[in-house]
Amino acid sequence: MQAPKSARHIRAANARWRAAELRADVERADGIEDRALDADMRSPIRLDLAAAGYLDVIFEPRIGYVSWCLIDARSGERIECAALKTLLHRIADRLPRTLGARSAM
Repeated sequence: MQAPKSARHIRAANARWRAAELRADVERADGIEDRALDADMRSPIRLDLAAAGYLDVIFEPRIGYVSWCLIDARSGERIECAALKTLLHRIADRLPRTLGARSAM
C-alpha cells in the first residue's frame, strides 16, 4: 500500500493543475481548439464467474481514464470502477474460499 501524500505534494499538484487550466483557458481565448481524444482501442471483457460463486460480469473501459467499470451482465448495474488489476483483486477477495473434493489415494 502506498504511503499517503504529504501536504506539500498535494499543494504542488493542485498548483500545477490550476496553472494547466489557466493555460488552457488562455489558449481557448486565442482561438486554439482543444485536441480530440485519441481513439480508445480497448473493448469490453465479459467474464462469467457464476461457476466460481460470483456474478457474470463485464469489464467496460472508461473513455479518457485508465480505469474500467465492473458491470453485472444480468442486471446491467454498475458495481464499481477502478483499474483492471484492482478490480480483479477485489473480485478474488469476494469469491468464496472452498476446497475441492480430494480423490482417495
